Amino acid sequence: MANTSDIDLVDKLARKRAQMASALAAAFIAVQATDISNRRADGHFDIPFALWTALLLVILLYGGGMFRSAKVRGALNDETTKVHRRAAMACGFMITLAGAFVVYLLSFYKEVTTHEALRLIITLAVAGALLRFAGLERRALRQ
Repeated sequence: MANTSDIDLVDKLARKRAQMASALAAAFIAVQATDISNRRADGHFDIPFALWTALLLVILLYGGGMFRSAKVRGALNDETTKVHRRAAMACGFMITLAGAFVVYLLSFYKEVTTHEALRLIITLAVAGALLRFAGLERRALRQ
């Protein structure tokens, strides 16, 4: 990994990954907040939601660089990034539990369909984990 151009590329990709993770998570939350019940689905499989969720999970799990050389991928997914990814997933788990608790409490005051509850919990967990990962990565890149 002594090639200077590879090092510059990894630095650029790491910064871009942190920025894009934040932007994608914020957009995901904004879109889901405007249409959490998704009346369009009417009991059918919601393909756009499923695809967007899957894409965000792939970004979180693999961190990008999939179409780069093995050296670049290795440097991009170093030990620090792996620690950040694990911390983000733990945060996502805690957000999932908190979201489920909120849905439980909400169900006493308003009828919450299974579809709405799952969509809310998934949105909070995926976006929260992605935001945590982006925050940790940005903090590390500033040092």
